[in-house]
Amino acid sequence: MLAYQSPLPLPRPPQTHLRCVRRPFHPSRDTGPYRLPRDIQDRLITDLAPFRNRDDAFALAVFIARFWSVPGRIGLGFPIDRRELAGHPELGLTEARVRGAIWVLEEIGFLDRAIPLPGSRYKRTEEGLRRKPVLFVFGAEYAPVFLAANRRAAAARGARSGERRTMTPSNVSRLSGASPGARPTKSPINKERSESQVIMGDLTKRNGIPPKASEPNPRLEAALERLRQEVFGKAGGV
Repeated sequence: MLAYQSPLPLPRPPQTHLRCVRRPFHPSRDTGPYRLPRDIQDRLITDLAPFRNRDDAFALAVFIARFWSVPGRIGLGFPIDRRELAGHPELGLTEARVRGAIWVLEEIGFLDRAIPLPGSRYKRTEEGLRRKPVLFVFGAEYAPVFLAANRRAAAARGARSGERRTMTPSNVSRLSGASPGARPTKSPINKERSESQVIMGDLTKRNGIPPKASEPNPRLEAALERLRQEVFGKAGGV
């Protein structure tokens, strides 16, 4: 016997026992934090359609796939504790309904029992010998579809990260020119303009003459007129 056996099960024989339900099965596909891949979801809906507790089985299948279909765990066996799952807020199932859902998922081949490793089926605890939990794996018809979905997701993530890393010279120039924090470079025109301004406005006119320097001053004109009269008046009287 080989020292290691793959936990993935052998192909299952065709199912022979079904509970027929005539109502169409339309579970909620887009609710919750996790969604099954489309091909797995469609197949699961078709396989669960004849069963009366198909809603419970579908909810449990989504819950299991959320945690155990990731690349690092899909080849490992996992336990399903009915007592821990009973009353879980994401499932809303009793222990009996969890047991029935597990049975249905085994019937359709979504779950299979992992090949037990050699050794005792019991383990020592403080309370005595306890039976080791039964480990499950994804069925032979579903596990390859999960693996293919993981490969597609990894390829899509790699493509998106490659697009983010690609940076052409034209993109760099556009980003540098359009950055909101970019400051205009100082030039002689800007410098002269900044120096010719004060808090209340322009310091000089554009022709370089101080403001109102070329406009007539009435007081100055009157003083000059008086001075001219006095000078010329005295000169005329001599």
